[in-house]
Amino acid sequence: MKETTARFPDLINIIKEFCKPAVSTFIIDAEIVGVDRKIGNKLMSFQELSSRERGSKNSSISMDSIKVDICIFVFDIMFFNGERLLAYPLRQRRNYLKDLFLEEKLGYLEYAKEFTVESDEAGRSDESTLSRITSFFQDACSSSCEGIMAKSLDVDAGYTASKRSDAWLKVKRDYIEGVGDSLDLVPIGGWHGNGRKAGWYSPFLMACYNPDAEEYQSVCRVMTGFTDSFYKEMKEFFSGEKILSKKPPYYQTDESPDLWFSPELVWEIRGADLTISPVHHAAMGLVHPSRGISVRLPRYVCSVLDRKPEDCSTAEDIACMFNSQTRKMNVNNDVKRD
Repeated sequence: MKETTARFPDLINIIKEFCKPAVSTFIIDAEIVGVDRKIGNKLMSFQELSSRERGSKNSSISMDSIKVDICIFVFDIMFFNGERLLAYPLRQRRNYLKDLFLEEKLGYLEYAKEFTVESDEAGRSDESTLSRITSFFQDACSSSCEGIMAKSLDVDAGYTASKRSDAWLKVKRDYIEGVGDSLDLVPIGGWHGNGRKAGWYSPFLMACYNPDAEEYQSVCRVMTGFTDSFYKEMKEFFSGEKILSKKPPYYQTDESPDLWFSPELVWEIRGADLTISPVHHAAMGLVHPSRGISVRLPRYVCSVLDRKPEDCSTAEDIACMFNSQTRKMNVNNDVKRD
């Protein structure tokens, strides 16, 4: 819900070029993705897209200053020429969506890739359907996407804005064993929770271990994947002597949690991908000379009971994972802090 028009004058130009003349107003569900048009419209990382200049309320960035090109991937539509479409089923909204633009242009404006499974094909025993879905998902992952969305087409298939719905299922690469690697990290700090999580710790500050320097280096904050009973258990566990009076010298991070914890536990954490971070210190100096590596969209999986904190994922492990991940990122030593 933030006004960012000034940051994307190239988006405005793309919309003006490809919108049909009869279209006056619309609201679409879409994503702006950084692309490298010089090498086959290769998808770029979210971190690289975030490095674009921001512009201001009163002035847009100039087209000449744009160093990261974008492509608009269109998913869905909610409003068209004054007509509210939220209650319409997805099959009908698709028709409106196809009437919106003149054409697609790879690397500029594209409809998200999709295919339809009709009701008579949707049985769990239908090997052909299962094969198509598996192949579609694998293609998405190999194309540097985070996963796929499965949406109901006709039944309970309206667009529910800003709410979770059973009619939409997100299947991410890190949800599937063997698709995304996980990290074993140590909780070294936490913040006091708000709202429903008041009285608990949320999020937690997670760290890897650098055996050479004998220090813990922060990787990310984690606040998803936990149950209420787990929150209560951790509030009881991290108490007394396990809460440190100040940040230890062997904790390396620019984060400032409300509380520092002694290194006691190891948790398995999965995420979308690894990015360069101005705040976290994991693997600092191994990939970027002055910045660490962080996990984007981290999620708690389980507690690792058979590992000691000093046996968790190392800084070198994280650097190797960063260099081998599918969605490659150019490491720019001059990336600005957001």
